[in-house]
Amino acid sequence: MYLEWSIKLSLLLYVTSSPGGAVRADGVTSQNGQFRFPLDSCAEGEYVTTGSVALFAHHGMPITSLESLRAYRSTDGSWLLATSPGGQAVDAFALSAPREEGGDIVFDQVALTPAGAELFGGYYAVGEVFDPITVHRSA
Repeated sequence: MYLEWSIKLSLLLYVTSSPGGAVRADGVTSQNGQFRFPLDSCAEGEYVTTGSVALFAHHGMPITSLESLRAYRSTDGSWLLATSPGGQAVDAFALSAPREEGGDIVFDQVALTPAGAELFGGYYAVGEVFDPITVHRSA
């Protein structure tokens, strides 16, 4: 079971083409351009992962780290994706309502929240669209 996400293709191309740029994964695998964050828990309304993907730009300058992702339904019914860089959870992305596809859960819309824009140092604006997320609930 895992959460699969390519994050944002243009961002990954920027990082990997920058001198000294890098993508570093810890506890996360990658297949066909998709990062696979292992699911730590999977319950109705919440999917929690382990592992991290850190992005570095020119000469190793850190951009951000996506760690311990948590896709969850908030108290108002909307869906959010939190990340925990440095151990503190930040609701970085607003998600569309999930849809089921062959037993998997798909979030077609992933957009930066104000807190998410801060994680990217203001490089991306609030509402910037990132790639869709799929939660594979079976092995």
